[in-house]
Order: sequence, then C-alpha cells, then structure tokens
Amino acid sequence: MSTTAQTLDIGVLKRLKIRCISETGWFDNATVFGDIIKAGGAESDQYRIPWPPFGALHADNAAGFSTLLEAETTDGVIRRLLFDTGWNPAWMDRRFTEEGIDELLRQGQIEALIISHEHFDHFWGIGSTLRHCPDLTIYVPEGFHPAGFTHIQQQGHTGRVITVASDQPLILFPGLALTSFPMHTLLQVDGENVLYAHLQDQGLAMVTGCGHGGVLNLLDYARRTFTGGERIHAIYGGLHIAPLEDWDESREQLVKTLSRYGIAKVACNHCTGRTAVEKMQALGLPVVHGTARHGSQTTLFLGNGDSLELG
Repeated sequence: MSTTAQTLDIGVLKRLKIRCISETGWFDNATVFGDIIKAGGAESDQYRIPWPPFGALHADNAAGFSTLLEAETTDGVIRRLLFDTGWNPAWMDRRFTEEGIDELLRQGQIEALIISHEHFDHFWGIGSTLRHCPDLTIYVPEGFHPAGFTHIQQQGHTGRVITVASDQPLILFPGLALTSFPMHTLLQVDGENVLYAHLQDQGLAMVTGCGHGGVLNLLDYARRTFTGGERIHAIYGGLHIAPLEDWDESREQLVKTLSRYGIAKVACNHCTGRTAVEKMQALGLPVVHGTARHGSQTTLFLGNGDSLELG
C-alpha cells in the first residue's frame, strides 16, 4: 500500500459486518472487583486469581467478550476474523453454538483470532475457540506476558502466534489494519490491539476490546495515521469511560469532545459504562441500541447476538 508523509493508505472495504457474540464480560461488577481486592488489588497478577478456567471462583459471574468481523473486499471476497475469545469456557461454548461460530471455526471460515488484550474476560476462554480450530493464526499485542503464551500452548494451539509491534500498523488485508498500543492497566496487563477499517465512501471504523488507551487518543491516532482518517464513520466495542459507573467532570468533558467528532454510529459494550452511554444520548450522539437478549442486560449496548452493518 502507498504512503505519504502524513498518512498510510490501507485500502478500502466494500462492507463490514460486526456481530457481537458476547459483550457481557461478567454479570456483576461488585463481585469481580471484590475478587480483585481480595487478591491484592489493581497490581495483582490476574493468573493468581482462581477464576475459570484456572479455578471455580464465582464461575456463575464469568462470561466474556468476543466479536465476529465479516469483511467484504472490493473484489467481493468475504473474510472473517474473530476479535477476542471470551472468558468462561462454559459461557463461550454456549454463545459460539448459539451464533454458529463453532461451525465456522470447524469449516476453516475464520482465518484468524485477534486478541485485543490479555485481560481474563477477553482472552482466558481461548480453549473454546481452539478446540474447533487448533491451528488458527493468533495476533497478540506487544507486551503479552509469558503466562499468556503458555495458556495458548496449553489449550492445544498448533498455529502461528504473531505479536503486533507497538505503533506499527499491520495491514491484514486491503481495508483493514491492526495497531498495537502500549499501555499498562489493571492486573499487570500490557498492550492493546485496535482494528481500523476503511469503508468505501464512508470513512474509518474503529473496533476496540476495551480501549484502555483512551477513546479520544485512539481516534486521534486514526486521524493522523490513516488516509481517510479525517472522517470517522463508526466506533464499536469498549470505550472504557466509566466501567464502574463513576462520573466526574473529566468524563463529562470527554463525552462532550467525542460528540464533536461527527461519528455516524456509536456502538458500545459493557466497559463503556451505562452512565457514559446515557450521557452520549443526552448530547445527541448516534448510539446504536441493542436488543438486551442472550444474557445482555441493557439495550444501551450493542448486545449478544446483535450486529452492526457498515458499508
């Protein structure tokens, strides 16, 4: 792809369908964060907390985040990627069956798994993916820990694991780029992958797991890095604005700034926070509502089994 002094041309997609398999990382905030406090707090090693699949602690509260991306290139080819792989294997097995993801994996119709970041609710359920397709190519962000690579191996993985270097966009195919952002967050997790799609005649779409790097930072990166980035058409996923539903002036200003980006579709998940989405609506942001089914608890989020059609 061609570049200029300012921007990277990643090509364009004809269409992108984003299907939420599970946005329900967990069901109760107090339970999850109570477990973290008991384990020693924010800088604890997540692998020492006996949650599923490493233990049975509060298994009924564990779910996970996972999304299927179906992209149509300009020559009409359909390409599918799995973005994150959830947490509780029992929950992910159920959701994969309900959405037909297990069959797509068995048939080899999903070409790769992208891990946004190493947090338990996005990554620990990887066994539910690999048992259907053990040789699946996996992309992880720079900063992934040895324990994470060990977990992948222990789940029977036989394919390639590709580490995406920080701030070096990787074009997966024309119209879709993957960027790893350096960051350090809760439970010693480092690095996060974010996807950027360039949609023909529409502009850019951004797909995040949790957006720990800050939604405005991630959007501004797209504006200055990619050809067409001056026009942000859609964002999907976790925006990590108020995951604990706490609110202050800095969050208020963040949402007000976001409202000035001219985004046509805003589809959020649980870590964005219900309060944040309600504030977005009050400011007139074009929030895409879900159906609150299959375990999703509110229509404020694009929920389990819901889809976002772009292009």
